[in-house]
Amino acid sequence: MRLNKSLFILFAFTLVLAACNRPPDLPVTPAIEFEKVAFEVVNEGNPLLESTILTLSINVEDGDGDLGLSGNEDNFPYQPFVVIVDNEGRPVEFGDDPNDPAFTCLDYAVEAGENTDLNFDGDLLDTILIDFNEDQYNIFVDFFRKVNGVFEEVEIRAQPPGSANSTTLCGQSFDGRFPCLSTEEDPCTYIRENKRPIKGTINYNMESALFLPIFRTDTMMIRVKVQDRALHKSNEVGTPEFTLQELQGN
Repeated sequence: MRLNKSLFILFAFTLVLAACNRPPDLPVTPAIEFEKVAFEVVNEGNPLLESTILTLSINVEDGDGDLGLSGNEDNFPYQPFVVIVDNEGRPVEFGDDPNDPAFTCLDYAVEAGENTDLNFDGDLLDTILIDFNEDQYNIFVDFFRKVNGVFEEVEIRAQPPGSANSTTLCGQSFDGRFPCLSTEEDPCTYIRENKRPIKGTINYNMESALFLPIFRTDTMMIRVKVQDRALHKSNEVGTPEFTLQELQGN
């Protein structure tokens, strides 16, 4: 099974990493702090290629350095989801039971989108009930816009029926993965076998054509947290409030 990603999003990562000498009591749970947020338009004016990139920069430190996942790690506990089966062990399809959840991308997997025959019936025509696993990711991003002076979350993960992009049949999540934080040739193997403190900056690039259509000139903010390989979640940090137009002018 592959990781679920919207066709409209490209994740990219830049890592600036420095080993650090630190007190031995630094916890193995990662700690982060906000560094900066940036926004740029790429291929501006080209109707086919124009897109935008929103970049979050966070400082991170971790006592045993077990930060990062490779793109092909879909083994437990990082698998994208678990297929839910009925009492006879058969995968539950959308519409089988009126009491099943309504369609959202967090509750169902579309076989064609996954390119996997989840119920082993020889086709890729079904939509299967799943238990979505957020531990497939190691960075979690929430968006907020200010409405009447109060920040409200813009829920863009599940895309329930009736939402603006529900026809895409997938969520517009910006949760994702940053790679294993090592410069060794096989970085994930290295950090599994060598526990060491690390400290550095992660620049997390989120590319989408939808930032401006969704947020326009709204005042917004972002909150972010990370998770290590042992599933320890960091503290959550937020950006100052901003508009996309303000960031373009910086």
